[in-house]
Amino acid sequence: MPERSISRRRLLTGAAGAAGLALATAACGGVRPEPSTGSTGAGGKVKVTMFAFLGGDLGKMPKEFAKEYEQAHRNVEVEIYEQSNSVGYTRMLAQQKASPDQPLVNFGFFNAQTSVQGIDDKMWAKLDYSAMSNSADIDPRFQREDGYGIGIGVDQFGLVYNKDKIGKAPTSWAALWDHAYQGKVSFFGFPWYAVYMAAKLNGGGLDNMEPGWDLWEREARQIRLLVESNPQYLNVLSNGTAPMTAYFAGTGQQWINSGAPLTYVVPSEGAIPLPIYMQAVQGSTPQQLEVVHDMINEMISPKWCARWAEVSVEAPANVKTPLPAKLKDLPAFQKSTTDAFQDIDYTIVGRNNAQWQKRWETDIASRI
Repeated sequence: MPERSISRRRLLTGAAGAAGLALATAACGGVRPEPSTGSTGAGGKVKVTMFAFLGGDLGKMPKEFAKEYEQAHRNVEVEIYEQSNSVGYTRMLAQQKASPDQPLVNFGFFNAQTSVQGIDDKMWAKLDYSAMSNSADIDPRFQREDGYGIGIGVDQFGLVYNKDKIGKAPTSWAALWDHAYQGKVSFFGFPWYAVYMAAKLNGGGLDNMEPGWDLWEREARQIRLLVESNPQYLNVLSNGTAPMTAYFAGTGQQWINSGAPLTYVVPSEGAIPLPIYMQAVQGSTPQQLEVVHDMINEMISPKWCARWAEVSVEAPANVKTPLPAKLKDLPAFQKSTTDAFQDIDYTIVGRNNAQWQKRWETDIASRI
């Protein structure tokens, strides 16, 4: 299938002429969408489906944006599909194989690893940054030279610990394998970032993870347990069963806000950035891609980047975005923190993650 690039706003320049159309009434709930049979919705409107993350407050900003966009563009109908990237992307792949011109969704929010996988799967349509007025204000680290997506926000991995159970606060990634914390560490599933930092601090890196694997094979007893859900994670951290971990700053802050006795620490070597990209999906019609192009450009504006930062507890990718008041004093959101992010090649992570996970299960998890 030939690749479709998004270019100019041909469709939306005529949006004012659609004022006679009724307001869009598409549901913005978390129901699974039916594959599109075309780009036309109710009343001849251009219908697009947006992928949004499921859980917490993550659906708030997409729904608010969709409502405002529909009111300003009465020839557009927006449906929202809420799901995790892991489950939702698997369904997108299945639909792509069955009917490549009827994608499950037309655009949406995707993490760095899913974005890399989507490039290999030819899932994405390229964005034309030159036609996007807000693209120049996105931190260059979260733009892409290949045009496959553009950043809207950036979470990060750092250290999270129970301040009531651990007297000496950790300051380095090396705390994860420091014997002072032996038997107190927990992880969610496969923590590639812990293997990476063990490798980097011992002469390796993403392109040579062997020092990290060797270290964690020796130090597997540092790990008390591996959790399988966020509620379980919060419980073992809060009750002291396993009061030390490395995890998302955003999720950690949400736990802290809920009253958990936890603290997030930016490691001295730097936090690991986790950019969230807006992606357009191949197989969408030219009309849908025109709408998607315009919607993404609006969503990466300072206004909507700020709202996304607020609901996701992420640093905004648009450098002109003022930080929400509740975030600006937190360590994770200081300029010194974001300037010192680890430089991560997510192409390497995405293409090796499945193999690394198998090795973790075989060589590390089996020793816990």
